Amino acid sequence: MLRIIKRYLLMLTLLSYAGSVSAIVTEALPKAQAKHFCQLLINDGNSIAPLNYHARSLMTQEDSLTAEQLFAGYIFFQDNWKTMRFFPHTGEDGIVTWYAPTDQLPSTLSPEHQKYIREVFPRLSNEIQAGNWETVDAYIDKMIEYQCKYGGSEAADTIEPSHLIGIIVLFLIGLAVISFLIRNFAAKITKQ
Repeated sequence: MLRIIKRYLLMLTLLSYAGSVSAIVTEALPKAQAKHFCQLLINDGNSIAPLNYHARSLMTQEDSLTAEQLFAGYIFFQDNWKTMRFFPHTGEDGIVTWYAPTDQLPSTLSPEHQKYIREVFPRLSNEIQAGNWETVDAYIDKMIEYQCKYGGSEAADTIEPSHLIGIIVLFLIGLAVISFLIRNFAAKITKQ
């Protein structure tokens, strides 16, 4: 039950950012690369799910951007990749732990893997800035391959359908809160 509550709190926290993401994201990846990137898995501390799950469940489409473009833009152009757990490692005890690029990495992780975890996002970000989309896709493919190779059976874990109702309820509550805040802000502006 605690795991479910933590997941809902994470979802609500991410949802609270969702209302302001479109205002924050001024640049976006092309649709194909954003969709490709959002196939990567992320460990939210309680479960492992594809980024597109978070993008689609927490974001709404704005203008001509897809949810994946908004989410990927939020991650790359605001440097939010630094704290997201993209990289699995199986410890000596057989337990898979996922790490963010800025986490303290265990000494059991080879220098080669530590270097990859530390450098792949800055390099990927540089390729995105340069518009080298074939290279961007190659980096993403390698990251997906890394996750599948080192993520163990956890990499196949998905969101349990029984939690979907709670997620939908939180999403609707979040939309109501965001709508309320926007209406109040608009009312204050019109009074001035």
